Amino acid sequence: MTAPDAPTSSPGNAPTDRLDWLIALVIFAGSVALLLATPQMGFTRDEGFYFHAASQYIGWFEDLWKNFHAGELASSFTQANIDRHWSYNPEHPVLMKAAFALSHKIFSELLGWMSPSTALRFPTMLTAGWLLSGVYLFGRQLGGRLAGLVGVGAMLLQPRFFFHAHLACFDVAVAAMNFWVVYAYWRSLQSRGWAVTTGLLFGLALSTKLNAFFLPITLVMHWVLSRAGEFRLVGGLRNGGLRIPKIPAAFWAMLTLGPILFYALWPRHWFDTFARIRWYMNFHLKHEHYFVYYFGENLQNPPFPVSYPWVMTLVTVPATILLAFALGCFIWVRHFGGRATLNAWKAALKARRLPSSVDPRGTGLLFLIHIIFPIALIAQAETPIFGGTKHWMPAMPFVAIIAGLAVAHLSAELARLLSARRTSREGSHSLNGPTEGETRPFIYAAIGLLLGAATLFPAALATRNNHPFGTSYYNELIGGHRGAADFKMFRQFWGYASRQALPWLNEHAEEGGRVWTHNVVNTAWRMYQTEDLAREDLRAVRMGSSDYALYHQQKAFTFLLLPLWEEYGTLAPRHVVELEGVPLISVYERVERDTLKFPEVRR
Repeated sequence: MTAPDAPTSSPGNAPTDRLDWLIALVIFAGSVALLLATPQMGFTRDEGFYFHAASQYIGWFEDLWKNFHAGELASSFTQANIDRHWSYNPEHPVLMKAAFALSHKIFSELLGWMSPSTALRFPTMLTAGWLLSGVYLFGRQLGGRLAGLVGVGAMLLQPRFFFHAHLACFDVAVAAMNFWVVYAYWRSLQSRGWAVTTGLLFGLALSTKLNAFFLPITLVMHWVLSRAGEFRLVGGLRNGGLRIPKIPAAFWAMLTLGPILFYALWPRHWFDTFARIRWYMNFHLKHEHYFVYYFGENLQNPPFPVSYPWVMTLVTVPATILLAFALGCFIWVRHFGGRATLNAWKAALKARRLPSSVDPRGTGLLFLIHIIFPIALIAQAETPIFGGTKHWMPAMPFVAIIAGLAVAHLSAELARLLSARRTSREGSHSLNGPTEGETRPFIYAAIGLLLGAATLFPAALATRNNHPFGTSYYNELIGGHRGAADFKMFRQFWGYASRQALPWLNEHAEEGGRVWTHNVVNTAWRMYQTEDLAREDLRAVRMGSSDYALYHQQKAFTFLLLPLWEEYGTLAPRHVVELEGVPLISVYERVERDTLKFPEVRR
């Protein structure tokens, strides 16, 4: 007798029930609450641009409301009005930016429940919670509740994901959209109701970020490979034709609903549609490159090392999660059928078909494609790599689920062995001794708790200790933060570490102090002042006219150090924000040229 919710012998054979949807809801609410309670990261460069985009887009909704009540609704849909409000930042779809705008309007301005920045970031937190609830449901169906819960932890407790889950950006949102499209497609292979859902979700994904355009490639790849034996030539090469297996209904829904939603949810594309979509695509095909520091190599122009995303994944995902993932891959190959699976595959290959009794939906292949493809895409020599791990984050939910499967399966196997031993020992003393079915659920739960904690606790500790410097995290395989610095790796980007330097600046700068904010964009600086994180009297100016400087410790900016030292008359910062001894941002104060001040180093 097996323990409740233990892994089954075939992936996808553990259906969800009402309790699972309730658990998914709790995961959603709990993760969003956690993200709301940990808002300490500074404002990134990209967020500064999206803050401004939100301030532009909300004007259209305000005009729409006014025109609706004035009986002049049509005036909101003229090209002049659309272009006036929706032309800023046209290189990205507007779904999330519009959500930022509406969230700010509702939760900050009207209700006053959130600070301006938290309200702007709130939609991303919601998509993170939605993603995590989906990870649970998919993991639950593949390997039971323990697999789903550990999968959630293995996703949430990746320090870089945890960081991005707070930001008013698109990376977590598109990872959530991509994941749910794949999950809905998988469900649609056995349920037609999910096919329409797949099409709708694909439209939302297209309206979130460019990554979604690759989903048809990966899903068609899965369909072709998983049904390869069903493609047949009929009647010979000359007069015959190609017989193909039934095309999934989800593809027709994606083909129709996807483009409709992509068009409908981007007002700027309502006019000059093809020219503007062509501009959007060309922008990304010819995207500029930014500086990346990789093992002491300055990477700014292609070709880039093929190893980059693979190695970065290896050194930026907590080591225990990587270990569980590796074990999960081994278990997936060996467990779902064992030797019988291998024999079934051999027979199926001879018959040129997929062994339906083993994995009728090709789940393993689906996971393999959606783990490898996002990373392999960035591994192309010409692909921009400046975004780091966030650009292949859509692969991480599938990695997390496999890690959860490993913990669940290993727990079940150990529980089976211990239960059998205990049953044998107690049964030899009493005819009424406990049976395996009576003892195994408790043992399974206890072992699952221990193995889950062993997998997730180090990751949780790393997330806590690294917070709020998400892009600075490196795991034990490279020696942590110090090891990464020794190996000359990129320690941060986006200029967000400035927030942790502001308390010193607020305390020590004289009234009306002039600050060179370096890598902090004006919109981010204004948000710091709006939320009283930076004093209102402090003025952001150029280096030459400043009294204080926020210098972000990145290899890309070393060319600014000599001018800064010469301008300020000192080599030593007054204050340093560091992480385990690795400097992230330094605060300089202008002094007389014959004076040397030494830094106060604080965390």
